[in-house]
Amino acid sequence: MIIRQSAERVVLVRPGPGLVRAALVAGLDVWVVSDPGPHPPNARLPAELPPQRLLRVDFDDTDALRAVLTDTVRRHGIGQVLHLTSDLEKGLGSGAAAAAEEVVRELSADSGKPARTLPDAVTIRRILNESRTSAVRAHEARSVTEACSLAEDFPLPVVIKSADRSGCWWTVPVHDRPALARWAEQAVTARHSAPYLVEELLTGSKFRVETLTVDGMHLVADIAPEGTAAPLHDAEQAQIRATVRALLDLAGYESGTTRTDVLVGARGSRIAAATEPDREQAGNSRSRSTTTGGIERGTDR
Repeated sequence: MIIRQSAERVVLVRPGPGLVRAALVAGLDVWVVSDPGPHPPNARLPAELPPQRLLRVDFDDTDALRAVLTDTVRRHGIGQVLHLTSDLEKGLGSGAAAAAEEVVRELSADSGKPARTLPDAVTIRRILNESRTSAVRAHEARSVTEACSLAEDFPLPVVIKSADRSGCWWTVPVHDRPALARWAEQAVTARHSAPYLVEELLTGSKFRVETLTVDGMHLVADIAPEGTAAPLHDAEQAQIRATVRALLDLAGYESGTTRTDVLVGARGSRIAAATEPDREQAGNSRSRSTTTGGIERGTDR
């Protein structure tokens, strides 16, 4: 018997409890593929997940993982196989995590669904500002010289976002004129191209939001504080979830995983950056988060 694939039926690959809980609350029909062995109390999956929906496999055995996922998808007519990169990286070696992601990508490609991506940093800021969602003072420049002039008019400090010739977006915090001169030199050397986005440097407590989207339904799996950020109250978490979901709705994002940096301060929750970590892992990076030559990429702090 052939079972028609259903978009509401999903397999979550080695998910954290937050993602499973969000999927169940959203009314999705959920199967989970996880590794064997006991899990710490804070990593236990919700009791609402039926035991027969929890499938165990050794993630070091790529063939076994592929077989379990393929059989589960075909047997139950499951529409999507989903994961968060951060969940795979927790507790797995880098080789096992990369191999697992490759298996998931193979199955996703077999579904025949076109890949949808987040727009670039400039378009994201346009969307947010035009909708007055997470509005940030920002201006676009057509040259390095114009970007420097705009930065000094803000005044400093600012964040400058631009793409190099490979299409990778750099996000650079600029705190003073010497840093601005270094950015300009680096942008010319790396052959960055217009548009250049100059925007205010956001301040406040920083949180990283992991989201998984299924057919336009945005499941917030985790809101993690970074640095010295204190845990949030329920109302503040709800505001962050609403802000991130609004961005994804406005961008027309239908399917995939996203990681959004949100700053919470006196002006509420504001988005600093949004990326797709699974695409970056696949070698199609749209932004960078490492530090090279004193310039930080991928964040505004």
